[in-house]
Order: sequence, then C-alpha cells, then structure tokens
Amino acid sequence: MHLGNNCMAALVAQGCSEIRWLATKMGAKPTTLSGLSGSGDIMLTCFVNLSRNRNVGLRLGSGEKLGEILDSMNQVAEGVSTAGAVIALAQKYNVKLPVLTAVARIIDNELTPKRAVMELMNLPQVEEV
Repeated sequence: MHLGNNCMAALVAQGCSEIRWLATKMGAKPTTLSGLSGSGDIMLTCFVNLSRNRNVGLRLGSGEKLGEILDSMNQVAEGVSTAGAVIALAQKYNVKLPVLTAVARIIDNELTPKRAVMELMNLPQVEEV
C-alpha cells in the first residue's frame, strides 16, 4: 500500500496500545508486554520480512486474496486464525480495539486494507494516558 513511515508507526503504536489494553484488562502485567516476549515479538512481526504474519498483511495490502496467499504458504501465519479470537476477547472484556478489529475485518473480507487505513487515520484523537 506504500504507506509512509509515520502512518505505519502510528498503526503499530496504536496496535501495541490495544494489545496492552486488552491484556491488562485480562490480568496481565503491562511490564510483561514491554519485554522481549511482548514488544520484541511485535517488532519482529511488524518489521522483519521473515514474519509470516507480516507477509500475509503485505500481500493483502497489495490486493491478493487471503485464500490465494494461504494456499501459497507452506507455514502457518497464526495471526490469521487468532484475529477473530482477539475480537471475541475484546467484546467479552469491553475493550475497544480499532486496529485489531480492522485486521480481523480484513481477514474476514469485510473491509479492504485501503478502507481500513482511511477509517483508522480518521478516528478522533484521544488523550494518551
């Protein structure tokens, strides 16, 4: 999709916040999420080309269909099957997750990547806590 670095950073930062909001609501310690198993894993997923989940996202962003992408892979991109579970947990714990919800909607073919970015970039700004 050729997003700029600022847009990409905003989406990743928002996504990280959303993960922290949900995990904290579920009883996790915020410090756990800022360590290697939290932030480190997210950084690899978002920025390293060897990430299966990143590759699925890039290919979806370029217009490929999810079925074609998955059929061409010989490994599992676990984010595809877990996105819906994250949204179910968000509903159960009453946590709003705009970025993670957009990812799940893209995977479910309810939203195009381009439309998702437009919607996310136009969300009202909220005070950071």
